[in-house]
Amino acid sequence: MHSTKIGAWAEELAWQHMSQQGWTLIERNFFCHGGELDIIAQKDHVLAFVEVRYRKNDYMGGAVASIGPAKKRHLIHSAKVFLLNYPSLNKLDCRFDVMAISGSNGPHTQVQIQWIDNAFITSD
Repeated sequence: MHSTKIGAWAEELAWQHMSQQGWTLIERNFFCHGGELDIIAQKDHVLAFVEVRYRKNDYMGGAVASIGPAKKRHLIHSAKVFLLNYPSLNKLDCRFDVMAISGSNGPHTQVQIQWIDNAFITSD
């Protein structure tokens, strides 16, 4: 399966998992100059910016280890841009989550989902 299709598949899997937990989708694949947010969702008074990462296996640290300082900066920047575009959401408690999906690729395979809420915080 092509990496773009794998990414879309992993994001859909992540969203299905979140929706089963009662989250409401605000937006998917929010693009701005300097970054992208995979999933933006709300539950109660929490707005989650969710980065979805997929890896076939945990070799080289797996999906969670693949988010370095530069990626975090891009996610924070993108969240700020998003909130500038949607000021009514500023009143919510915002957090950055990581949805790490690992296992064989493809829609009919067994995978593991590790949802890390508040995966990192901003420095300002």
